[in-house]
Amino acid sequence: MAKIEQIPPGPEGQHTHVIVGDGITALAFFEASLERDMDHIVVVGNQASQLGRGAAYAKGDADVPWRFAYLLNSPADDIDPQFAEWLVHHWDTIAAKMQNRSPNWLAAAAPLVESDDLYGVNAPREFYGDFMEEKTRALVEAFEARGVKVTLLDDMATALAIESNQVMITTQGGRVLRAQSVDVAPGGPSTMRIDGDEGPFSSPSVFGFETRIAEHIKSGAEIFCIGGNAAMLDVLRLCQSLIPEQDLRFVACAPDGEIPTPLVPRLPRKLTVPTFSKGHATADAFLAEVRREIDKALADGDEMREIRAGFRAHFLQTPLSSYLPDVEEARKVPGALRFWLRGGTRDTIQDMHRLVGEGKARVVKGLVQEVRHNDGGAEVVVTDDAGHQQSIQTGFVVNCAGAGPGSRFDPLTEDMLAQGLLSRSHVGGGLQVGAGCKTSAPNVRYLSPAVSEIGAEVIAMPLYDAHMLRSYVARSM
Repeated sequence: MAKIEQIPPGPEGQHTHVIVGDGITALAFFEASLERDMDHIVVVGNQASQLGRGAAYAKGDADVPWRFAYLLNSPADDIDPQFAEWLVHHWDTIAAKMQNRSPNWLAAAAPLVESDDLYGVNAPREFYGDFMEEKTRALVEAFEARGVKVTLLDDMATALAIESNQVMITTQGGRVLRAQSVDVAPGGPSTMRIDGDEGPFSSPSVFGFETRIAEHIKSGAEIFCIGGNAAMLDVLRLCQSLIPEQDLRFVACAPDGEIPTPLVPRLPRKLTVPTFSKGHATADAFLAEVRREIDKALADGDEMREIRAGFRAHFLQTPLSSYLPDVEEARKVPGALRFWLRGGTRDTIQDMHRLVGEGKARVVKGLVQEVRHNDGGAEVVVTDDAGHQQSIQTGFVVNCAGAGPGSRFDPLTEDMLAQGLLSRSHVGGGLQVGAGCKTSAPNVRYLSPAVSEIGAEVIAMPLYDAHMLRSYVARSM
């Protein structure tokens, strides 16, 4: 792997390119740079030396029960066909690592294994990180074979300044990196904070707080999740990795009171092909047609995996403006599509439905207002859709609410917003960049899951999807 070092100013006439980030999008920018003429590429991120893993696919501590508990939300070939091939090639090693683990992931995968469909497995996220790290090593070798120097720098970029034809990036470690061009690829915004979500009987997130949450799980406390999304499912996996299911007490609270639909793969693979009419004047009119197409596909027997992937492919080829030319109206569409076409890992969602049926888990419909703490646990104040409040006594609360009002971005994104290099949409708060992911500085590009508009185009399906992020990086080159 390339050496980690201090970055001095490059020699006169040489092109230094900096990529900020350490996850999927940063790796996509890194791979795309093979086609560019440059002398030195610097990747700076918290875990840049493990480029591609990011926070989502990080290598877990060897001794924790939940190390391989968290799964990809989609089947392997939906995430990346190359990863699906890698999974097949490494299956014996992976199966050996997963023996005798709880929950029993190998048993859940068995029907797919028996039908010779390893491509459809929801793999533990760490294995996807292994694949991405291998890809990084191969790319570093390819760059160095061309005489391009590569530096992977474990540090956090905090500020950016434009000076003549150079970009100066300041890092948390006190470095100043000088470059002729920059690609910024951070993660998404922080979780929406709820009053009282960090206290004696609550945590503001699952990630990074597992050890503390585990103490309460093992003590027999009821675990209450704010939100019904993928993070909630990760908390369930955390519980299953620590205690027998008969001891489980689990609650998920979400405004719609629903559990996401599992993304179930089938052979032969199929994508739903929607048909939309053009010339809609309002978001409501277009969304009514989208809803009819989804309902028709469900009535025809399509699985949500087929519908979601088919709609994603359609909107990647046919922009939203083709159907809804009014930008203000178009901005109202992605939120509904994200909700209607959400899905998650088949294994955990099916477990959740089973556990609800067995009385070991329950789903509460409502919006959490605050968390209060008393001597023996937590009290959650919830408002239902009729505006009525109730207080629910529970053991320990985990905030899985996702982004929302009050969410913040990483320090560099906040700095770029303050300088006007990026802007926010007044509908939904997503980030706006120019065509080709350019910022208002011509030598700086930006792409993250929080981007909702690129140039004049509103992105129909939100970018919390590895395939879409890579697609938009490829288009920006």
